[in-house]
Amino acid sequence: MTSSRGAYQSLKPVGRLTTLGQRIRAVRLAWGWTQGTLAKALGSAQSLISEWEKDVSRPSGASLTALAKLFHLSMPALESGKGFKIPELPGVSEGAAMSKRDIQDLRNLLPGLKEGEILQVDTLAEDAALVPLTQALAAIREAKKQGRAVWLVIGDQAKPNV
Repeated sequence: MTSSRGAYQSLKPVGRLTTLGQRIRAVRLAWGWTQGTLAKALGSAQSLISEWEKDVSRPSGASLTALAKLFHLSMPALESGKGFKIPELPGVSEGAAMSKRDIQDLRNLLPGLKEGEILQVDTLAEDAALVPLTQALAAIREAKKQGRAVWLVIGDQAKPNV
């Protein structure tokens, strides 16, 4: 349960999480996810997430298994609450979706580039440089070969450099 309803509700659960719906909601809110984000991660409909959280309906066996896997919880902990703890937010490599606010924050942090420019940032070399597409693709292939993480950020429109 949360302390209030509506768009400005508290993100912290209040009281014991006695139902499956309350536990699902508590994890989702702790992770800063919307019902739509959770639905997308599960390949489900947002309306189902809403019904589960309100305890109007229960996830099917397959959905419950997917929830337990996504939340890194055992089925008994998720279903009964015994031993339930809100898990850490999964890393991007585990399919975590970014919220609209996270994307907007990232958009504001990224430097403005001219149309067609590619900024390559190498965290291992602690280096950043404007590179042509062929060099960026080669760097992606090499990073993948080395087992390094690769992020691809595509801007919505060219912003003038300030």
